[in-house]
Amino acid sequence: MRERLSRPLLVLTLFGAACAHEAAAGRKWVHKLSFAGVHQIDEGELRDVLATEPTGWWPFASKKWLDQAALDLDLERIKAFYADRGFFDARIAAHEVRDRGNGSVDLRVTIDEGQPTRLERVDIAGLERLTDPRAAGKLGRDLPSREGQIYDYDKFMASKQTLALRLKEAGYAYAKVSGQAKIDRDQHAGMLEVRVDPGPLVHYGDTRVEGNGAIPAHVLLNRVTWEHGDTFSPHDLGTTQGRLYDLGVFSSVQVQLDPNPQAQPDVLVRVAPGPLHQLQLGGGVGVQNEREEVRLRARWRIANFLGGLRTLELKLKPAYVVIPTVFDPRRQGVAAENDLTLKQPDLFQTRITGHALAGYDLGISDGYQYYGPRLQLGIDRPFLRGHVLGGVSWNLQYLNFFDIDTSVFNPATTPLGFGFKNPYRLAYLEEFAQLDLRDQPLDPRSGAFVGVRVEEGDGALGGDFTYLKLTSEVRGYVPLGGRMALAGRGLVGWLNPAGELESPVTRRFALGGPSSHRGFSFGRLAPQVFDPKNMRWVPIGGDGEMLLSFESRIKVSRLYGYWLRLVPFVDGGDVTPKLEQLDPSQLHWAVGASLEYETPIGVARVGAGWRLNRTDLMGPNGLPNPDPGSRLSLFFTIGEAF
Repeated sequence: MRERLSRPLLVLTLFGAACAHEAAAGRKWVHKLSFAGVHQIDEGELRDVLATEPTGWWPFASKKWLDQAALDLDLERIKAFYADRGFFDARIAAHEVRDRGNGSVDLRVTIDEGQPTRLERVDIAGLERLTDPRAAGKLGRDLPSREGQIYDYDKFMASKQTLALRLKEAGYAYAKVSGQAKIDRDQHAGMLEVRVDPGPLVHYGDTRVEGNGAIPAHVLLNRVTWEHGDTFSPHDLGTTQGRLYDLGVFSSVQVQLDPNPQAQPDVLVRVAPGPLHQLQLGGGVGVQNEREEVRLRARWRIANFLGGLRTLELKLKPAYVVIPTVFDPRRQGVAAENDLTLKQPDLFQTRITGHALAGYDLGISDGYQYYGPRLQLGIDRPFLRGHVLGGVSWNLQYLNFFDIDTSVFNPATTPLGFGFKNPYRLAYLEEFAQLDLRDQPLDPRSGAFVGVRVEEGDGALGGDFTYLKLTSEVRGYVPLGGRMALAGRGLVGWLNPAGELESPVTRRFALGGPSSHRGFSFGRLAPQVFDPKNMRWVPIGGDGEMLLSFESRIKVSRLYGYWLRLVPFVDGGDVTPKLEQLDPSQLHWAVGASLEYETPIGVARVGAGWRLNRTDLMGPNGLPNPDPGSRLSLFFTIGEAF
């Protein structure tokens, strides 16, 4: 054991000696890099192109050493950077390396930007050859490079790419866009000449499959989003590729048009088999004001189960939960969500996917704990080339409650109150429809998403509760340059119970948490009842909800190859016992910010929200405000808010 330890210690000792030798040899690390005279370009973009960079401010940041040769090249890069943005007269007025006396230096670069070159004309030729001449004006409108702007090489390239993409989206699959910039440096004037070769307006011909082996081609063709004769759209190719990957049986999927330009080309779908068994393991932590947990995840998937492209998937999600914190545990224990799901794509040779799920839950909430099985049978189908997804399912859940907070859920009455019945049998139909126009689902930067879900609970379906539940949501994303994007979300929910019982407690609305209203901890923005035994407010949920969220996602710097982002946000929302009690002018508002780090497994977020209003005991609707006196909410989690 001593020998095993001595080797790492020896390596560390030699490494430390080497570092000391470097410092003794006069090598300096960069403490600060600053600029003067930078007024008309983005300083952050300028820093991104330089090899010289300052040492990070965070603990254990690796030293960024000064390399004089690299600095000399960076001074040339600065001039090239300015030239690409229309400042052809930009020069380095001065640069200074100041020794700080502790082995580090400060660098300061002074830049004389000079006069910019502006575009006097942007000529686009070739759009008149389109099949529909009326589309020409729309396609060439509002490009990144426009007359009167400062010439920018990146915007010029983006204009050509944007125009090519618009042509492909209009059905011109073989469109080509070229061009050149003509610059008069003496007059600081420029002109862009863009040439368009649209090619034919394309409609899909025959589609064939290669590499499918024993899997029937017609089964795979049912995953294709277009029909013979439809107008070409680049979205079709990406969506079809994704739907084939989702089957879990292919390691690669390529969807290609015939490379020879023609009005009705054939399409080739080339696939390659992949592993049919997949095991994934993971874990994480969730830290909030009123709930902390450690989570494990296991996922076992068998693709093409018993043939027919069926998928059998087992998910295990155990966790240990403490409410509110490990330093003040009022309720704690093991929780778990366990699912076994069987999916059958293309039922009866259609584009309908059927799924059957059997699950067993063990859960912890404020005021009670529960366990029991659940079942789900459902179908869904894409429409409009995959932009729209709709489906319906039958759901059954049977729960037993234990460790009940009797001061909140009184067992002396039948039912226990607030739709709380023990044992608890819930059955409902759920229909949903969603329109997805985002550029990517996991970390979108542009586009929109609209979703609607409807639940109908009824005794005829096998449950104790009769109710109608409606939830609608809208999300939007707008990019602002390469480093910033705006995101917004609006959500409204309504739950209407019928019959003798109130709305079921597990289907009532509650907001709060890192993926909801960030001024509250998980599920804490809801009507609450005070528990005198534990001196805590216990959320019981409500029948009406509203949530508005706005945030700006700003890329700050790269850290070990991944982006560190700052995300300031504003959240407003409320949950009330009845929908008619919701008042949009009296929402709970909070502001805050989070630091987000893009990792290979998702976005890690740590942040805080600060409540701006309604922190006293009673609210404007005559009901107690949730968590009175509490303003600060902290969170740490994995994944975007929305």
